[in-house]
Amino acid sequence: MIVDPVEAFKATSSVAPLPTVVPSLPEYQTVTETGTRTLWAVFVLMLLSMIVFVGLSWTTPISKRLYHIITTLIVTFASLSYFAMATGHGISYHRTTVTDSHRHVPDTTHDVYRQVYWARYVDWSLTTPLLLLDLALLAGLSGGHILLAIVADVIMILTGLFAAFGSEGTPQKWGWYAIACIAYLVVIWMLAVHGRANAMAKGGKVGKFFAS
Repeated sequence: MIVDPVEAFKATSSVAPLPTVVPSLPEYQTVTETGTRTLWAVFVLMLLSMIVFVGLSWTTPISKRLYHIITTLIVTFASLSYFAMATGHGISYHRTTVTDSHRHVPDTTHDVYRQVYWARYVDWSLTTPLLLLDLALLAGLSGGHILLAIVADVIMILTGLFAAFGSEGTPQKWGWYAIACIAYLVVIWMLAVHGRANAMAKGGKVGKFFAS
């Protein structure tokens, strides 16, 4: 009787088949359809606001037009930013490698790609200094305090952008975050302390506005 060695091995072997590890596909964390519609809605709102402020600036005497122009620039930059994000531009992906643990096979990894709207940071680096300038001029801050507030604000925005693209769980990412928090405190100090003191000295509506 001739015995097939392959069949004999199948019949007598007690070794279980090795489990198969299926590589995980990359995961993409992107904006939903609702998020995209929201971006379009905010773009339209900012565009309408820009038109309104342009009209108000046009009808205001030149000597009193500074605040109107600053506010018009703010909503103009914001509308451009939201148009870029709503149309899918001004977006990049931050890659993070995640480890998946398994009981009977070696651990595997997969990549997570998360959308980062860098256009938003560009918007903030332009609009928030103008917002601070609006408030600082209203409160009557000195030129030095205004400059410090604006520079600290730009540092806060840029370091926040660096932190958004930093590697997860690294000292560098937390370092950028800490610097951004310190810069934020400087901005608050300029407005809440010096700005409030100047506004209260002015009294009237300006003092009541900063007191609230």
